[in-house]
Amino acid sequence: MVVGAIAILTTPLRAQDPAKDLGKFSSFYYYLSSLYVDQLDGEAAVEEAIKAVLASLDPHSTYATAEQIKAEMEMTEGSFGGIGVEFGIVRDTVTVISTYKDSPAQKAALKAGDRIVSIEGQTVVGLTHERVGELVRGEVGSRLRLGVIKRGGKSVEEVTLKRAAIPIETLDAAYTFYNIGYLKVNRFAEQTMEELRQGYQSLGPINGLILDLRGNGGGLLTEAIEMAGFFLPKKSLITTTSGRTEAPYNHYSKGKGTYTSGPLVILVDGSSASASELVSGALQDYDRAVIVGRQTFGKGLVQKQIFLDDGSAVRITTSHYYTPSGRCIQRPFEKGKSTEYYFDHTERMLKAEYRDSLLAVAPKYKTLVNGRTVTGGGGITPDIYIDYDLTKDYTYANKVIHSLAYSDFVNTIFIDNLESWPLLYPTFEQFNSGYTVTPEVLDSLIEAMREQGIEPTEKGMEESREQLATNIKASIARKLWGTTAFFRVINTHGDQEFEAALNLLLNPAKYQSILGNK
Repeated sequence: MVVGAIAILTTPLRAQDPAKDLGKFSSFYYYLSSLYVDQLDGEAAVEEAIKAVLASLDPHSTYATAEQIKAEMEMTEGSFGGIGVEFGIVRDTVTVISTYKDSPAQKAALKAGDRIVSIEGQTVVGLTHERVGELVRGEVGSRLRLGVIKRGGKSVEEVTLKRAAIPIETLDAAYTFYNIGYLKVNRFAEQTMEELRQGYQSLGPINGLILDLRGNGGGLLTEAIEMAGFFLPKKSLITTTSGRTEAPYNHYSKGKGTYTSGPLVILVDGSSASASELVSGALQDYDRAVIVGRQTFGKGLVQKQIFLDDGSAVRITTSHYYTPSGRCIQRPFEKGKSTEYYFDHTERMLKAEYRDSLLAVAPKYKTLVNGRTVTGGGGITPDIYIDYDLTKDYTYANKVIHSLAYSDFVNTIFIDNLESWPLLYPTFEQFNSGYTVTPEVLDSLIEAMREQGIEPTEKGMEESREQLATNIKASIARKLWGTTAFFRVINTHGDQEFEAALNLLLNPAKYQSILGNK
C-alpha cells in the first residue's frame, strides 16, 4: 500500500552486489563489538549506523522506530484504542472537558467537569498530560478502571470502561459562509474522502467552495488522487511517478467527479506538503482552481517504507512525482544537508526577495486548459500570494498558544462557566456575536504564562492580544460545538488567506480572469 507518497515494502529487494560492502561493515562491527573499551549497545549502534547512512542521502529518506511506526499507523488508519475523552488539567486535577459521541466515556455517563483522580487504582495527581494520555490509551477491547468524582460531588466512584476504536478525524470543518462552502482537511488518511464527501453533502447548494489544505503535510497517496478526482472529470491524469528503478506510472482519477465545475479556491501555506501539493498542483494545472496563500513546502519525492525485523522501518526515496503538466515540485537539496534544506524553506517563507529570486529562474510550464504560466522546481506557487505581515511580532502569541499552560488556562475558563454557557449562548451564532474575551482575562493569561517562564516583550504582548483573544474564543467554541466552530471563529477574525479566498469567490469576474477563462 502507499502511505503519503510512501509505499510499504515487506519483501527484500535484491541489490546489485551488496556482498563486498556488507563484508566490510561486518568486519568493522565485529572488531568494534570485540575490542571497544566499554560494553557496546549493539542494537543502538546499528540503529545509529542506519540513521547516518540515510542522513547522507536526501532529506526524506528516514528511519522510524517501532513506536513511531505504531503512532503513525494510527494516524493513517484513522483510529486508536481509547475511551473517547478529552481531558485537561484544571487546578492540578485531571478533568473531563468533553466526550466523543457514542464513545465508551459517553456511554459510561462521563461528562464535562467530572474529575479523574485515579487510573487502575493509581493516583494521577502530578502526572503530565502525556502520561495520562498513555494510561488511557490501550488495546481495543481491553478494560480501564477509573476513579471519578462527578461534577459537584465529593466521593470517588469507580468506573470501568472497555476501550474502543476512537476515530481520528481528518476533516476539521465543513460549513457555509455567504453561501460559500468551506472544507478544512488536516491530512490524508484512509477515511479522508469519506469524511470529505459527507462534509460536502452537509453544505447544501453553494456558489463556490474553499478547500483549506494549510498545515496539511500529506498522507495517503491514494486519498490524494481520489480527492483531486473529486473535482475533475473521470480518467483525468492526476500525477506521474518515476525513478531510477521504477518506470513512469500514470495515476488517473477513477470515479466520476462530484464538484467538477463550480468555483473552487484552494488555500495552501508553507506546511502544505506532499499529497497536499499533489492535489493543488493537479487542479492548478487543469485551471480548475485558484490557489491562494503561500508557497508550499516542495516535497515531490516518493519513499518506499521497508519494515525491519524489530518492527522499525526505513523509508527510502525511490522516485519523483510530477503534476499533469510535467512539473516536479521537489525543492533542490544537497545530499546529507537536511539542516540547510529546512533552513532554506524558512528563508523562502520569510524573505520575499529571496523567494522571488528563486521563482525568477524556476522552470516554467503551461497549464493544460488555458495555457497559463506556472512554475516548478520548488513547491506550488499560489495564483494569489499572501505574504506574512512581518511588521508585527507574533512570537509571544505563538509561544503561548502552543504551551500546555495555555490549554489548562482555557480549560479552566470553560469548566468554571460550564453551566452558564448554554444559558447565555444556546447557539453558536449567539456565542459568536455575543461573547468577548475581556482585557481582564487576557491580563490573567499573561500572568499565568509569566509564572511558566513565558515572558512577553512590551511590543509582542500588545500585538498579540487580539490574536490571543480570538484563539481563546475559538477554543471555547470548539469545546461547545466541535472543530467546525473553532474555524468559524478563526477564519473571520483576521485570517487574510480566508478573506482573500472569500472575496474572490464573491467576485466571479475576477475569479474567471485569474484562471484565464474568457
